[in-house]
Amino acid sequence: MSDTVMSGSKRKAAWQPPAHKKRNVASTAKGYAGILVTCDRIKERQVVKDVLNILNEAAEKYYPKYDEDNEEEEEGDSKTSAEKLAEEIKGLKKDKGRFVALDTGVKGIIMIQIVDRKIPVIALVDRIFEEVVDTKQFSSRFIQRLIPLENLCFPSVEDITTAVTPFIERHFKDTKDLTFCVEVKKRNSGNIPSMDIINACVAVVGEQHKVDLTTPQVVILIEIFKNVCGVSVVTNFHQFRKFNVRVIVDPPKDEKKPKKDEKKPKKDEKKDSKPAKDEK
Repeated sequence: MSDTVMSGSKRKAAWQPPAHKKRNVASTAKGYAGILVTCDRIKERQVVKDVLNILNEAAEKYYPKYDEDNEEEEEGDSKTSAEKLAEEIKGLKKDKGRFVALDTGVKGIIMIQIVDRKIPVIALVDRIFEEVVDTKQFSSRFIQRLIPLENLCFPSVEDITTAVTPFIERHFKDTKDLTFCVEVKKRNSGNIPSMDIINACVAVVGEQHKVDLTTPQVVILIEIFKNVCGVSVVTNFHQFRKFNVRVIVDPPKDEKKPKKDEKKPKKDEKKDSKPAKDEK
C-alpha cells in the first residue's frame, strides 16, 4: 500500500544518460566544441529531445553531410559491393550522430557535444538565433539559453588561457582599438577566482584594445560547471540577448514602449486634483 502511494507522489527524476552510456558526461568532451543549454529544472528529458531536434535540423539545413558521403563513394568505386556493404554496416554502428547530450552534474544545465568537428559552433548558433529574431518563434518551451563554446577544457587558469588564446588571436591579433569584455560564469565550481581568469584573458588580448563592460564589440565567454570549462569569443553576445531565446521571443514588459503613454494619465490626474485643493 505504501509503495503505491509513494510511487504516485514521486516526482520525475532529472535527466541522466542511459545506464549503458554512463561515460556520457561533460568531462569526456574536453577538446571538442559544444553548446551549453540552460533550461527549466525537471524538464531536462524533454529539453534533450528538443535541442537535439533543433540542432540536427539546423545542421542538415546549413551544413549537410552529403558532400562528404559523395567523396567516400567516389573513392570506394574500386571496392566490391560486399566490401561496401560491410563498411556501411560498420559505419552505422559507430555513428552516434553529429550531436551528443552530456550530463553536466548541474540541474537545469545540459552540454551538447558537437561530435562532427566540421560544424562551426558559432556559425550554427548564429543561424539558429537569426531565425528566432526574424520569426519570434522557437520550437521548445523549456530551453532558455544556447551558449556556443568553441573548446572544452579543464577549469584551471593555465588550461583556460591555452584553450581560449587561439580564439582571442583570431579577433584581436591584426586589429586595433576594439572594445571587449570577459564574461565569467561559474556553476557549482568556486575554486578559481574569476579575476585571475579575467586578468589572464586581458593579458592575451593586449593593451591596444580597451575594456568596455556595457556595449563591447567582442565578448570572451568563460563558462565553468563542475570540473569542465567551455570557452569562446563572440561578437553578437548582446545582439542575441546573451544567447537567451526567451528574451528574444517574449521581451520583458520593461522593453514594451507603452510605458510613456501609461504615465501621461497619472500627470493629468494630478493636474485635475490641483483645483480641488485650491477650492478648499
